[in-house]
Amino acid sequence: SINFSFHILKKSSSCELLKATAYWDSTHKAVLLKEGVLDPQGDAYGYYNDTLTSTGWGVLEIRAGYGQTAEPDDVTMFIAGYLEGFLTAPQIFDHYTNMYPQLIQNPKTLVTVKRFMAKQDEWSRRQVKRNTTDPLWIHTGLILAQLDGLQARVTDWAKQHGRTPLSQFAIQFLNAVGDLLDLIPALVPGRTSGFKQYKAPPMGHCSALIKMLPGFENLLFAHSSWYTYAATIRIYKHWDFRLNEPHTATGRLSFSSYPGFLVSLDDFYLLGSSLMMTQTTNNVFNTSLYSYITPASLLSWQRVRLAHALANTGEQWAKTFSRYNSGQKSTFTYLHKVHLGNSLEDGALTVVEQIPGLVEYSDQTQVLRRGYWPSYNVPFHRKIYDLSGYEEMWKEYGEDFSYDLCSRAKIFRRDQSSVSDLNSLKHIMRYNGKLIPISATEKKKKKECDCDFLSHNFDIFSCNCEFSSRNSDFFLRIVRYKLTIASYKVRIVGYKLAILTFHSCEFVSRNSDFFFFSEL
Repeated sequence: SINFSFHILKKSSSCELLKATAYWDSTHKAVLLKEGVLDPQGDAYGYYNDTLTSTGWGVLEIRAGYGQTAEPDDVTMFIAGYLEGFLTAPQIFDHYTNMYPQLIQNPKTLVTVKRFMAKQDEWSRRQVKRNTTDPLWIHTGLILAQLDGLQARVTDWAKQHGRTPLSQFAIQFLNAVGDLLDLIPALVPGRTSGFKQYKAPPMGHCSALIKMLPGFENLLFAHSSWYTYAATIRIYKHWDFRLNEPHTATGRLSFSSYPGFLVSLDDFYLLGSSLMMTQTTNNVFNTSLYSYITPASLLSWQRVRLAHALANTGEQWAKTFSRYNSGQKSTFTYLHKVHLGNSLEDGALTVVEQIPGLVEYSDQTQVLRRGYWPSYNVPFHRKIYDLSGYEEMWKEYGEDFSYDLCSRAKIFRRDQSSVSDLNSLKHIMRYNGKLIPISATEKKKKKECDCDFLSHNFDIFSCNCEFSSRNSDFFLRIVRYKLTIASYKVRIVGYKLAILTFHSCEFVSRNSDFFFFSEL
């Protein structure tokens, strides 16, 4: 059986379980599928448990590369992608139908994006062929093989069911959704450079909290995502791919994801290399940075996968991720070298931030030793902060663009001490109620405010975006723009449950609307 032991909310007796085994026919260069069979001797085997309507999540588990005959790594990855396409093809079609209009409404935008994506794909595949001894490009080829396998099976499914097959661009589009949130504004002509033209980001705001208990008894790790309600078809994925490439750090990943995605996007990962990773999105207000974006680069989702595959430490992850930077903007945090009840080694917490033209990282273990590390869509590194334009935005719009003084920084600083276990961590990460004033100044602001909730994307962790706590046009524009966007995904895990092997790993995941507390 697949070597994972996971508990995603609860099991449902009414769920639909689809299982299958894939075999490689080397003579005809084709994949043979046996539905309803989990054969450990197959080249890949796994199942999809369609518990979305009962738990909020489907569950996908795939094991590949353990067959009776050792296949080349690119074949293993192609088969793994093909099997995932077989197990989740209907969900992939539904998710693409939902997501496409969220990002692309203008046909002119489509033409521009397609051209960029085609050039980037062609450049990447050319580099794979040219750099046959570089581990980074070898693994890039493996990721592309997995993508090709996914598309191949989804195409077969469409033909069998009388549907129009999804194009190569459609599969690329799904995996590059996180990149496109940045690329589309950069590629659309006629945008004003500099700080004056601000467009409220359409989606992608998240909060993360890493909490070390006072006696180092446990390390708690949580992430709350903001995204469009169109993306509520969620899948928790568990992969175990055995690869022969000698530089491979791990082929085992467990992560929150979506149909057709070979990446998390949220992001929330546990890796077989003992790394734990999460991510929050930042903004680029200084649009002159878009000049650094080029198709001769690796997309962010591809570099995340490459770093996962090749890194054993946070620093190695950051260095791998820095290569061929495509220019998106995010803050990544990595955990490693945690000795519960004893110590945190230097390098236990690595913070990585990227913008177009620059990736910066640092060891922030000393901060975590003092209790907690938060992340909330404002850059930590000063150079990234300044180049992104946050300093200018702070001057014009106030402290919600300050790393130390934005609302979520204050809330984390005030309330993280109440976190002592997974339940209390879940409580704070799903909070969306009346905000208890943080100071006398905040009390005065609250009295002056013409609404009862601080429910926009800068103020709390799990927001539904129907109220604004600011009278300024800036914040009103954000709320009007984000009416169909909210926090609906919270994932938490304790290090005790995720230590090293995954065999004892347990997630608590919630894909649902926010809820209110009368007090925090």
